[in-house]
Amino acid sequence: MEALKELCDLVAQNPTLFSDKLEWLCNRCPQPDSLFAGSPRVSRSQLNAVLAVSRFLSKCSDFSDPRPKSVILGFLRSVPFSFAGSFWPQSFTTDSIASFFSDFLSYVSNAAELSSDFAAEIAGFTGDVVLSAISENSSIARVFLTALAQSFLPILPSDADKLVICLIDQLAIPVLVPGTPREQIATSNSATSSTQSSPLSANHYHQNESASPGNEVSHVSGSTSSSRVGDEATSATSSRGSMVINGGSIVWKSGVDQLALNLGFNDGGGGEATFRQQVASFEDESIESLEKQEIAFKLIAHVLDKVHIDSRLSDQVRLIVKKQLQSLSFFLKIRKRDWNEQGVLLKARINRKLSAYQAAAKLQIKSIVVLDSDGKFTKRLVHEAVALLIDAAEACLLSVWRKLRSCEELFDSLLAGVAQVSVARGGQPLRVLLIHLKPIALAVCAQADTWGSSQGAMFESVMKTSCQIIESCWTKDRAPVDTYIMGLATSIRERNDYEEQGNKEKQAIPVVQLNVIRLLADLNVAVKKSEVVDMILPLFVESLEEGDASTPSLLRLRLLDAVSRIASLGFEKSYRETVVLMTRSYLGKLSSLGSAESRTVPPEATTERVETLPAGFLLIASGLTSVKLRSDYRHRLLSLCSDVGLAAESKSGRSGADFLGPLLPAIAEICSDFNPTIDVEPSLLKLFRNLWFYFALFGLAPPIQNFQLPTKSMSSTLNSVGSMGAIALQAVGGPYMWNTQWSSSVQRIAQGTPPLVVSSVKWLEDELELNALHNPGSRRGSGNEKAAVTQRAALSAALGGRVDVAAMSTISGVKATYLLAVAFLEIIRFNSNGGILNGGTTVTTSRSAFSCVFEYLKTPNLMPAVFQCLTAIVHRAFETAVSWLDDRISDTGDQAEVRESILFAHTCFLIKSMSRREEHIRDIAVNLLTQFRDRFPQVLWNSSCLDSLLFSIHNESPSAVVDPAWMVAVRSLYQKIVREWIIKSLSYAPCTSQGLLQEKLCKANTWQRAQHTTDVVSLLSEIRIGTGKSDCWTGIQTANIPAVMAAAAAASGANLKLTEAFNLEVLSTGIVSATVKCNHAGEITGMRNACSTFGFQSGASTGFGLGAGFQRLISGASPQQSQAEDDLYDGWLLTNFVRLLQQFVNTAEKGGELNKLQFRKICSQATALLLSNLGSDSKSNVEGFSQLLRLLCWCPAYISTPDAMETGVFIWTWLVSAAPQLGSLVLAELVDAWLWTIDTKRGLFASEARCSGPSAKLKPHLAPGEPETPPEIDPVEQIIAHRLWLGFLIDRFEVVRHNSIEQLLLLGRLLQGTTKFPWNFSCHPAATGTFFTVMLLGLKFCSCQSQGNLQNFKAGLQLLEDRIYRILHTLIQTMELVTRSLIVMHVCAAIKFIIVEVSRVDNKGLGLGRCVPLQFRFGVFWVVFTGF
Repeated sequence: MEALKELCDLVAQNPTLFSDKLEWLCNRCPQPDSLFAGSPRVSRSQLNAVLAVSRFLSKCSDFSDPRPKSVILGFLRSVPFSFAGSFWPQSFTTDSIASFFSDFLSYVSNAAELSSDFAAEIAGFTGDVVLSAISENSSIARVFLTALAQSFLPILPSDADKLVICLIDQLAIPVLVPGTPREQIATSNSATSSTQSSPLSANHYHQNESASPGNEVSHVSGSTSSSRVGDEATSATSSRGSMVINGGSIVWKSGVDQLALNLGFNDGGGGEATFRQQVASFEDESIESLEKQEIAFKLIAHVLDKVHIDSRLSDQVRLIVKKQLQSLSFFLKIRKRDWNEQGVLLKARINRKLSAYQAAAKLQIKSIVVLDSDGKFTKRLVHEAVALLIDAAEACLLSVWRKLRSCEELFDSLLAGVAQVSVARGGQPLRVLLIHLKPIALAVCAQADTWGSSQGAMFESVMKTSCQIIESCWTKDRAPVDTYIMGLATSIRERNDYEEQGNKEKQAIPVVQLNVIRLLADLNVAVKKSEVVDMILPLFVESLEEGDASTPSLLRLRLLDAVSRIASLGFEKSYRETVVLMTRSYLGKLSSLGSAESRTVPPEATTERVETLPAGFLLIASGLTSVKLRSDYRHRLLSLCSDVGLAAESKSGRSGADFLGPLLPAIAEICSDFNPTIDVEPSLLKLFRNLWFYFALFGLAPPIQNFQLPTKSMSSTLNSVGSMGAIALQAVGGPYMWNTQWSSSVQRIAQGTPPLVVSSVKWLEDELELNALHNPGSRRGSGNEKAAVTQRAALSAALGGRVDVAAMSTISGVKATYLLAVAFLEIIRFNSNGGILNGGTTVTTSRSAFSCVFEYLKTPNLMPAVFQCLTAIVHRAFETAVSWLDDRISDTGDQAEVRESILFAHTCFLIKSMSRREEHIRDIAVNLLTQFRDRFPQVLWNSSCLDSLLFSIHNESPSAVVDPAWMVAVRSLYQKIVREWIIKSLSYAPCTSQGLLQEKLCKANTWQRAQHTTDVVSLLSEIRIGTGKSDCWTGIQTANIPAVMAAAAAASGANLKLTEAFNLEVLSTGIVSATVKCNHAGEITGMRNACSTFGFQSGASTGFGLGAGFQRLISGASPQQSQAEDDLYDGWLLTNFVRLLQQFVNTAEKGGELNKLQFRKICSQATALLLSNLGSDSKSNVEGFSQLLRLLCWCPAYISTPDAMETGVFIWTWLVSAAPQLGSLVLAELVDAWLWTIDTKRGLFASEARCSGPSAKLKPHLAPGEPETPPEIDPVEQIIAHRLWLGFLIDRFEVVRHNSIEQLLLLGRLLQGTTKFPWNFSCHPAATGTFFTVMLLGLKFCSCQSQGNLQNFKAGLQLLEDRIYRILHTLIQTMELVTRSLIVMHVCAAIKFIIVEVSRVDNKGLGLGRCVPLQFRFGVFWVVFTGF
């Protein structure tokens, strides 16, 4: 069925295109003729088809095929036949039938709403179908009616009256409450029934005017200003109870007494008999009859919603529903012990009866809503309905069954319905509702859970109804809404009468007050109106300052939570008033710190300081969205922290952390969007400095050393006394002494903290401000030398021992604490998230935390000891950054991308820092950059890093006064670093390096100033690579491998004969290739502009037309090409390029000669097209571009000639250099193509005897057997192609080995397939060098097992290494004696390379010593480098 659903959804999107699928679905449905013939039976597949077609109709109305509608209409007409069990498949149960009807009618109902014609056709027979279902006494008919009650169908007005009459007659809806004096009064005085008081009303009313026959409430007295309702007003074990309201009480009479009173009897035995009679009448109703009642009420409600019925019939429906709802109160007051049934049976009966009542209530609401006139009769009906619904809601609230889900749903329906009616009518009904809604809300609050996460469904219903009324009536009926809100708000300030309660109860806070506060807070958050806030908040604040909540109590905690939630809405007046109150409250907790009173504080006071106020501060920080208010709140919180730190610093023990720690989550949240790289006001900067000063002083910052000192962890209780020296050292080395949430908050704060210096650097020269952070009476003041020594020792430990304590003798205690705070801040920046500051969603150079740590070094004339400490902080921060990056070396996916972006951001910043005016900053930047480059070689081939290196000196904004000496020094430094950078990158991966340089030359070609181009050209001059000895780099590097050098020559685009010696100038060839790339990109852009100007016709032979474009030229309109035209043009180009590339493949298959120039031109143009569309958001040509990328990777491999492979290496290098995000896709296609050459035995893998060269021809001279015919295609050319290809793969391995596990795994797949069988390789002598180069790549790949990013694949790498050595061992045993002797002769020549290579890639070696003699392993590498 799921497949059919997907199919019909697809057909619904384009029915014309998939008309055949739609016809197939219709053919699978039962045909109308077969449904009316004899005793029809349908199959499961037919039913699924019916559901699929009906689903199609519910999603699509714009189609011309009449069959779907006719099929569904025919099935609907046949529904009466389905009431027989023989109609359905034998495996279909009643539940399956119910599920089918539910889905089917839902689809058909939605389809009828989409098409009025379809709805008219359905309405023609809906009445007959429903009437037949009502008359049919079967479970299937009842299942159909149940589904129909959920998704009703259109019906004719004439059929509607018949249906309603039939529902009333056939289902025999009973009226369980007989006529009583109360009912007679209600009938005769119906015009005034809307003013009747409910059981929870605060107004006085007579005992014989209860709201419903089963009402047990007799009398209410007291003030109307507020009410308090005791929890659990009813009792199942006593016949009497009481409920306190407004100082009075409601006397709950027994069920017998109250029933007799309601029915007009005296207190004699007749009332009890009547009560039993009523209970028996409820018990006589079967579950089936109750289900029929529910269905009937729902169907009648749907009918009223669809059409108008006869007015007399409407009156009869309203009367029936009224009687039903009047019996609700009595039904809900019946206690468990009064029922004869118990357990599951009783619960099922109660749930079913309440569901019927809910359907009746919805019908009552619908019958009132459909009334059009505003006459007296209509108003009377509305008033009666409002009073009746309110009475029913109150009965639900006071019922012993109120915890049942069905009762909660009934209560929600009643409140929602009465709110709907009252809001729509307004006036008197609304005032009546709001008068009664207040006591209902108070009663709900008396029953709700006080501190739970959810107060219950009834509480939510009251809150939702109140919100609906406030939002709907705020502008048109403001006065009663204001009265309602103020009534609830003032109820929390009322004094309670505890005269009838014990002394213990007098001290308790009523539950109703606590929950009313929460209700009002929820209302404010939901409606978000400043006027509502202005009404409620002053009362809350007054209670907190002067009322019962001015002292520690549960009431105060709830009010503080409420005012913080209100302040989080962001209304300025309420925000400021609340923050001032909360700040003053938090500071007030410090006044008694250390005194005798602090030992006897109530638990609520501790909860307020530790939980409530900090949670409130955090809530406000999370809710504020205004930039102005967030800035103000940030300043206020930081000021509070300074005041708290100063007040707590003079106290004994660790009280400062106890008071400052709870505020940290709020500070972290308010600083989460603060950009520390912008100019910060000095006042705010000082507050940040104070905060981190106290972090260092109180040990709140997380440890910054990798090892933990053996210091015993201390207690976190308030007023505990401990050694401050131990605290300082433990803060540096750990373990952390406080809540882990505080530690994470400090890390978040670090990301938004600016560097703790200003331009004047007054703090480093003048200690007055630092001394002011200490209390004069503090044991840690500036005059305490012991404290100073402790801080210096902690600072030395934080700096990793780079600065001795003795060298800090000139640094005072407070300055040592300040420097320790700086060390904590700058190291934590890198330890938390790698050193990225707040300020955006993308990782950029400006967000590097090195921008902060370098700020300290800009200060002139620093003391030597201070400068030494600041320099050590820079190096410690750098070490932390390297450690963070190393720890995440095995990340993959998005996490790996984040890690790499952080690495590149830091590298770019260090590159830009080389142009600083301060010489010591330039020296440190060069030192750190060199370490980054050597530790993380992937930065060598990052485009943004190379951009910064080549162009950052020119992008710096020139200062007013240019120092020529500075310019010369900086230019010389850049040239030195750039030259080293490029030479190093060429020595590892010459292909990719040249591709990147060509991209940068293309960029330099667009510069307006010639000086830029001249600088770049001068950097690249005299850099050469070739087959001879290279003077550019020392030692033997990857670029010395002949295959890699040949691939590098191909990637450069130079027209060289790669089988001969060559010497390639990087600059000249790079300029030529960059020009070619720019020309091809310009061709694509020019053709696209021409298409925009002259128009495009996809059917034209030339691809261009002069229709609309010529008209645009005549009219002078600018050519604005739409996205659709772009897509059409790109599709045409894609088709042509794919066709041309396939022609080259076909020519190669037929043995034709490849036109090298034409092949390179087509591939280059296709690559330019592919790259030009990478930034497009259009998805229309995704498949076409994927096919083009696949062909660009496969064509050179398929043609397998040196010329084709040269073009392939050039194109592949262009793709991965210009679009690194395509690296994995390109490599995946190349790996597949490589494995395909193994399967098809091409080139290096042509293992057939006829492809073995001279040995195949010289039979039987060299080997037994007959001479074999050589192959049609020269295997040497294919081997050379493989050699070029292999050089490119080695180049890619060097680029991705440190930062792309995905591409490493792809290379692993290639090597696994290559070394699967030792006999896959060609025996041709020309393949020897290429074979050993493959083995070298395998061994280099296996050496990655010592890298952290492949630790999870270590076992697989070891298996691959063993396989390689076994292949080599097998081949050495089969080699001829002369070849073996030649290898031994050149062992010494290979030793040098072995030592260099092994020491560079793997300190543990390449796994030598597993299976093969040592002399052979040395000989392998000689063969590789002599190009054997």
